Amino acid sequence: MGAVIAAVLAVGVLLALRLPTLRNPILNVDEADFAVEAGSLLDGGRPYVDFVEKKPPLIYVAYAAALSLVGRYDLPGLRLLLLSYVLATALVLAAIARRLSGSRAAWIAPPLYAAMVSAGPPMDVHTANPETFFLLPLLVGTRLALSKRSEGPAPGLSRLLAAGAFVGIASLFKQQAGIQLPILVASLLVSGAGAPTVSAPFAHTPEPDARGLWRRAWTHPRIRAAAALAAGFAAIWLATLAVLAAIGSLGEFFYWTVEVNRYYIANGNNLPDSVDRFRRSLWLLASFLPLVWLAGLGGLAWHLGRHRWRSPLLPLWLGGSLIPIVLGGRFFPHYYLQLFPALVLLAAAALAALWDRAAAARSWPRALVAGGVAAGLVAFTGVRLESKMSLFRDPEILAIPHATPRARALAAYVREHTAPDARILVWGYGSALYHLAQRRPATRFPYVTYLVGAVEGTPSWWSPFHPSRSLEIPRAWTLFFQDLERHPPELVIDTASAGYLAFTKFPIEKYPALLQVLERDYERTQIEGFTVWRRLAFTRTVASTSAAGSATKTAP
Repeated sequence: MGAVIAAVLAVGVLLALRLPTLRNPILNVDEADFAVEAGSLLDGGRPYVDFVEKKPPLIYVAYAAALSLVGRYDLPGLRLLLLSYVLATALVLAAIARRLSGSRAAWIAPPLYAAMVSAGPPMDVHTANPETFFLLPLLVGTRLALSKRSEGPAPGLSRLLAAGAFVGIASLFKQQAGIQLPILVASLLVSGAGAPTVSAPFAHTPEPDARGLWRRAWTHPRIRAAAALAAGFAAIWLATLAVLAAIGSLGEFFYWTVEVNRYYIANGNNLPDSVDRFRRSLWLLASFLPLVWLAGLGGLAWHLGRHRWRSPLLPLWLGGSLIPIVLGGRFFPHYYLQLFPALVLLAAAALAALWDRAAAARSWPRALVAGGVAAGLVAFTGVRLESKMSLFRDPEILAIPHATPRARALAAYVREHTAPDARILVWGYGSALYHLAQRRPATRFPYVTYLVGAVEGTPSWWSPFHPSRSLEIPRAWTLFFQDLERHPPELVIDTASAGYLAFTKFPIEKYPALLQVLERDYERTQIEGFTVWRRLAFTRTVASTSAAGSATKTAP
């Protein structure tokens, strides 16, 4: 009964916090990125060839599958589907809590998790981002790596292979999820918990040769368990690489997900800026549910004091999840979603321990006081959370900066003046405009940051005191002009002139090769504050069609 109540509470929390923002067409430009890239897949395109991104392929496949069900441009419909996905993630987390901390922690975990991943800036925590997608397989893999019961037999090698495979699937949404593999391996090696029993024990006398030493290591339960986890993880990645090779995307996959990610991390923020961003982002997120953060940190101290390193999974999980968050020093709030499962498990364990202590109290007045305090804290948290989340109920606030009224008006103009199968070019961070206009990009780049050296989340994007020329990727320019020759866009939209997404630093006039093409084949106009270049042949066709339509209307 407790599990059912916990699930119902989790559903209520998800609906209360997420439904008010559900109908917004775009909550974050990342959603628009993935939607545009998924559209290329739905048109038969190949990842990393017909569109480029620095993330693994499964996020685009998931978007393509979801949008094929709800509609190609229906991100609210995708987020509606995501509610059941987040609920499933919460229930798997409850299973882990039950295994680690008992039934009461399992009842606390689902609504607590639903609140943690929904309380915060909606443009970070309500979006269909890779973190939200990868947490479900990551948690399934973690649960499989644990024994079924705390006092039960250890999982077998086949179960650990499956655990590694699920973590591998999680890392195909975003590379950062792969940190869970060394976390689980370290937990196995440090504690030995969860290591499968094997028929060959350690020999009591040392082997004299290297072959004997290797045999001894391999027959050790912990080593075999770790190897099974790694093998399951590797199998998923090898299968994925084989598919990419079969469709001719393997070389480009390595370039964009390895080389460009190395460039992205290496050109992150400096240490003072990183520390400041970390402080501000952590304070922002903790301000929504401070009591849960305090309970999580208290749970960590309680766990270490009670178990020390005999049960190291939760401390390793919490600390290990911070590693991908700090890479590059950007600290976008949605990065912290990876931290929340371990934090919730620690908080649930601490709250369950307090619950047990209150239930064991022989004094009814003391128990009533404890219950009253708990109810008061829950009420205070709910009222405070409602007050903070109400700031994000205005759809126009949520539309900043990607779907502002001017951007929506420009998108409507594009839809009215181009055919549905037309291609356009947005000069800037253009994925949201492609999505709003419901038109395909003329190039493989949903945004042109790689061309101009605008590294996301750093001053190279917006600061005139941080030169960007040295950060340009020359190969991106080569591919860009190849695509323009293959698919000449009907319209070219320069977002720098409108200051859209702070792209003012990179007007087209700074790039003579592109400007020469536009001045030769296009004519310039202004639409909603954006500079729009219309292709001359396209302009003549539109003018002829309009004239023919007028003649038909006036003919006797």
